[in-house]
Amino acid sequence: MYLYQASSGDEITAMVMTELRKFAPILEYLHFFKEDGSGATERFGDDIDGQLGTRVIGDDFASQEVEPKYATFALKILGKNVRIDIAYEERGGDVPSEFRVKLKNWAYNAGRSINDFLIDGDSSTDAKQFNGLRKIISLLDAAGVSDRIISPWPNGLEVPLGNANTERKAQQQFIEALEELISAVEGGADFLMMDNTLLTRLSSVAKDMCSISLNEFGARVGVFQGVPIVPTYKRYDGSRIIPYGEAVGSNSDCTSVFAGKSA
Repeated sequence: MYLYQASSGDEITAMVMTELRKFAPILEYLHFFKEDGSGATERFGDDIDGQLGTRVIGDDFASQEVEPKYATFALKILGKNVRIDIAYEERGGDVPSEFRVKLKNWAYNAGRSINDFLIDGDSSTDAKQFNGLRKIISLLDAAGVSDRIISPWPNGLEVPLGNANTERKAQQQFIEALEELISAVEGGADFLMMDNTLLTRLSSVAKDMCSISLNEFGARVGVFQGVPIVPTYKRYDGSRIIPYGEAVGSNSDCTSVFAGKSA
């Protein structure tokens, strides 16, 4: 099920869910399910040959025996203990009000943490974490599955402002790279994730293809050629989740765009 289909429960839970969905809009594109125990086993994909066969009248198509594929996922628990010192109550403080303020602030930062885990989670540095997109792509690339990464041109691409021929050419190359990334996801990407500043630049150089609006929770989101864009904002400490210090060729000031499928 999707997050919007889950019950918001009581008033406090509804408040936390609203803040999470506001600062982690990516949650709207993820599937959730309930599973008992310390892990989950889920079926995925198949091993069937998808090519069409041929036959003549009186003959049958060639048969293929298939087996379902399963993957086991370890339980990962995310959360926080939020408590108010009893001294506040003993001094006449409004504990329920204070608790709501602190809990709302935690939920706001928890939303940013979810974005961070989804991009940079790494179970090799912390076994309690799940692997994020960057780690998953790196592991696939190391295993020889290199089609998950699109590095346009030898040294990345610049996305300048301006309407001169040089600037327009660079902008068009960037747009083509985005289109290629979307198409690289089987069936087309259901969403893109990028830094908030890059979303602003994209909306400036491709106004007829990209728009920015506020969703029902007040979160700033974008759309490029019909594909939703989820900005990642920053971590709790103010650093960018998707930074501008990645190396591509001879350039070390590049950033990444992630494309995903809501399976």
